[in-house]
Amino acid sequence: MYNRRRGLIALLALAVLFALDTATAQKSPSSSATSALDSRRLFTDPSSTSVKLGKASLIVSPLAHQDNTYVGDYQLKVVPYFFKSEKGRLLLAAPQDSSLRLAEGMAVEFTGVATNQRNGKSKIIRGKITPSTKDGGHVTFSVATEDGRMVFNTFYHFAP
Repeated sequence: MYNRRRGLIALLALAVLFALDTATAQKSPSSSATSALDSRRLFTDPSSTSVKLGKASLIVSPLAHQDNTYVGDYQLKVVPYFFKSEKGRLLLAAPQDSSLRLAEGMAVEFTGVATNQRNGKSKIIRGKITPSTKDGGHVTFSVATEDGRMVFNTFYHFAP
């Protein structure tokens, strides 16, 4: 029952992301600023956070922009709880209006889904990206787990 509920939550999250992307794409004008941002990859620095009696480290591969999302891989290492470690696919919503706000130097909140490649379970990712320059700034990833919320604070930059 628990796995089925998690699967339904993941499907619902993806449906919401798709609906937000579709609605945004219909309302927002295209812009050379957003197309320039959308053609670059998003790089995030490795980060870590404390967990009960241990540490969790997050590594995100360079994320490529595809169909109003940023897509890439992630790896989560949990020490000493190695059995909680995972890797998989990361999908972050990037509607056009968010790209415009980011290009204007405004902070943007985002949602996404991380899917564990070992068991197919998905986790909802929430975060905030705050530019400090036109090409980079600070990003926060918040991941809800069965053991509580993990928050990773790190830096990002865009590059070709």
